[in-house]
Amino acid sequence: MVSGPDASPDFAAHLRHLNARRLRSASWFFAAVVALLLVVNIALPALQLWPHAIVQAVVVLYFVCLGFVCRSPQAARWPTPAMPLLFGLATIATGLVFAFDLAPRLGANPAYATALFVACLAPVWPPRLLLAVLVPAHLLYLMIVFSAVQPAPFALLMSIGGTLAVALGGFVAALQYRTGRHAFETAETIRRQKDELAEALARVNRLLEERGEMVATVAHDLQSPLAGIRALLRTIPDLVDGDGPKLREIARTCADMQSAIARLLDAHAAESGQVELVVVDLEKLFAAISAAAAPAAAEKGIAVKCDAEGLYAWAEPALLARALGNLLSNAVKFSPAGAMVRLVARSRGPGVRVSVIDRGPGLAPEEAALLFRKFTRLGAQPTGGEPTSGLGLYIVQSLARRMQAVVGFEPNPEGGSVFFLDLDAAAPAALTPSGL
Repeated sequence: MVSGPDASPDFAAHLRHLNARRLRSASWFFAAVVALLLVVNIALPALQLWPHAIVQAVVVLYFVCLGFVCRSPQAARWPTPAMPLLFGLATIATGLVFAFDLAPRLGANPAYATALFVACLAPVWPPRLLLAVLVPAHLLYLMIVFSAVQPAPFALLMSIGGTLAVALGGFVAALQYRTGRHAFETAETIRRQKDELAEALARVNRLLEERGEMVATVAHDLQSPLAGIRALLRTIPDLVDGDGPKLREIARTCADMQSAIARLLDAHAAESGQVELVVVDLEKLFAAISAAAAPAAAEKGIAVKCDAEGLYAWAEPALLARALGNLLSNAVKFSPAGAMVRLVARSRGPGVRVSVIDRGPGLAPEEAALLFRKFTRLGAQPTGGEPTSGLGLYIVQSLARRMQAVVGFEPNPEGGSVFFLDLDAAAPAALTPSGL
């Protein structure tokens, strides 16, 4: 018999719940088996086991009641040894009584061994407790066997068989206990690791939020000095011919830096804040976006054509304007001089698809999977040498998600690219003052 350390408080509580659940079914099953034996005993009077029948009736009543006790919520709150002892002692006692009655009939060993195995395997026993139960019970069994008036070889055979049953039952019970404890400790380790991982992820998220706030703060603080430098450069006359190009290059560099900072701030804003959707007049929104893009488009001789077909959509006006503004800015950057960029809205089932269509170089098929990732730079380059940060499409996707919209890409059959946003359609009657 293998003994082990006492159960930890957590495992002891687990053991109480486990035994209450296991012994509820085991008690009723054992009661049913004994009840069947009682029926056989009554149906066959020739057995002449009437005292045995009385014991069987008492056993059936006891285990039926024990099954109901195990079913109650209070059973799992009892001391850890209570449920195994209530079941095991009664089962072993039943086996000993049967062995005593059947010893003259050569049935002592099977009755005892069967009851012993049920007692060992139905509950999950703490090893020391099981050892304390089995040793006295087996000594009592040996006394019953040797006290019967039977030949010595018979008594020796019964004692050896019972001893083997005790050893095997105790070994299997100890193995069952250790397996259950190992499974419990493994589950607890996994649970603790999951909690630690969740806590670590929470810390990482907090650090990322703090980093994002810090980047946004630094970027915001850099805007004013850069704007001041550009304003100062505009006040310096080109007194020396050689200094004019240098000053214009400095001004252009400052403008590029301001553009990159603005995109960083847009990316930070796209990942935070609550959004309230309203009805947006797409025709008015297109007019405002195209007017903002007009200076950059005019430098390359690019025409911006808008066609909203009088449609309305549910969106957040500022976020939708920024998303389409980024797509329109990209279309202007990557379109050749003298081309046309179209801003189009079309009904699509219950929704509205807003598309920005250009005639630029388009995308290679293998690059399509890289779209909308942060800081992604693709093979195509701006036709006018404009700077790119790799954040534009990522910002568009973040803004679209906050508006519960879908952003996507498809090749332009006429050459170039089509970037679109799928929005929920709205009726003009629902237009609110905050919508464009």
